[in-house]
Amino acid sequence: FLTELQGQLDEKRVMLDVDEDARLWLVEKGYDIHMGARPMERIIQEHIKKPLAELVLFGDLAQSGGTALVRLNNAEDKLEVTVEEKVAELEES
Repeated sequence: FLTELQGQLDEKRVMLDVDEDARLWLVEKGYDIHMGARPMERIIQEHIKKPLAELVLFGDLAQSGGTALVRLNNAEDKLEVTVEEKVAELEES
C-alpha cells in the first residue's frame, strides 16, 4: 500500500519517509485476524493520505515537492505527517 502511494506521489515530486515505529503501528492497526490486511487501506487513507493531501495541495509540499515524514506520536497513539525542512531553508536560518 505504501509503495502504491509513493508511486502516486512521484509525479508531485514528493518522497514519503515512514519510520519503523510508524510502520509497526500500521501493521498493528491495519491487520485483522479475520480480515487480513484489508483494513490497511482504510488506515493509510485516514492517517496518511488525508493529511498528506492537505500538504500537497495547500501546504509546504504544494510548490516544489519535498519529503513527507510519517512518524508515530506515542503519547497520542497516532501518526503525524510533517514536511522535512529543506537544506537551503536550514542554511538561511
